[in-house]
Amino acid sequence: MQVMLFSPYPKVKREELFDREKELKEIEEAVKRGERLLLLLGPRRIGKSSILNVALSELPYPSVKVDVRKVYSEYSSVNRYIIGKMLLSALRGRKRLFEEARMFLEKVKGVRISGVNIEINPKGFSLAELLEVLNEYGSEKGRIIIAFDEAQYLRFGGATRYDGIIAYAIDNLENLTFILTGSEVGLLYDFLKFEDPKAPLFGRYHHDIFIQRFSSDMSLEFLMAGFREAGVEVERRELEKAVEELDGIPGWLALYGYIRVTKKLNHEDCMLEVIKEASSIVNKELSRLFSYSPRYRFILKAIALGYSRWRDIKDYLTLKVGPINDANFSKLLDNLVKHGYVERRDGRYVITDPVLRKVLSL
Repeated sequence: MQVMLFSPYPKVKREELFDREKELKEIEEAVKRGERLLLLLGPRRIGKSSILNVALSELPYPSVKVDVRKVYSEYSSVNRYIIGKMLLSALRGRKRLFEEARMFLEKVKGVRISGVNIEINPKGFSLAELLEVLNEYGSEKGRIIIAFDEAQYLRFGGATRYDGIIAYAIDNLENLTFILTGSEVGLLYDFLKFEDPKAPLFGRYHHDIFIQRFSSDMSLEFLMAGFREAGVEVERRELEKAVEELDGIPGWLALYGYIRVTKKLNHEDCMLEVIKEASSIVNKELSRLFSYSPRYRFILKAIALGYSRWRDIKDYLTLKVGPINDANFSKLLDNLVKHGYVERRDGRYVITDPVLRKVLSL
């Protein structure tokens, strides 16, 4: 039994993706034109990492990818030494690419290569110098792609100004293309500061690709294709109910399909299982945010329950945890928008992810 389409893990091959031809083509054309900064944007579970993986696997240029959120979760930092180490580790993990680039990498001050082992001396290491030698290698290969998944976490670089390093590369290293993904779009834009005249990336061209959720028709086609692939028959009316409840978010649609196929559940029991799994995922994601301020939990609860106006949400919060001044409340609400959990539409605040909304309303 195959479950490629319903696999709960990031995809790496085109045949595992469903209907992302347009986005893949846009990435391919931008990179082949020599564009130096691409942003792949969209809410959580929309498929950004999968699209990036497939694009990197198909493009004719060498590439390295760093999951910045994973790095931050592991090290509580993303300083230049750690990011340099991750870039070099990604190269080492691709033996042929590493051997081809080795003579260039050995030029980097602070980097020592012995066999397949790489050591970095933090005191002498320069990330800009590493990018310079990758650019030199790129002159032979046509281009090098450097991808940072969940790049908003680069804002935790401490003394390292990644926006400055990227700006330097854009201006001077013509054989490098950076692809940054971000589900916390507001935080990513805050970090990159394209509109700030004092910021390094001010005025730099960037190609933004927004990944949209599936339409209702496309969601239904996705579920039908996935169940057909798995050899499982499901009534159309049940698929239509799933589409209505999961609202075009590929990650939740795939989870529904995977649970239904592997656990052989009916629609109602499967949806309960999806909510159970989602609750665990969402609570883990939100735990860091809630540790900053418990008020975030009550603001999200209010919006999930249907309070959408600024005043109504603030009144709910005040009722639950006590008074808060307008400025501090607005800051918390704006942070939730920047983190991508809440959207502002026509003066109202909404949680557009139906599963997230359900979990938070419980």
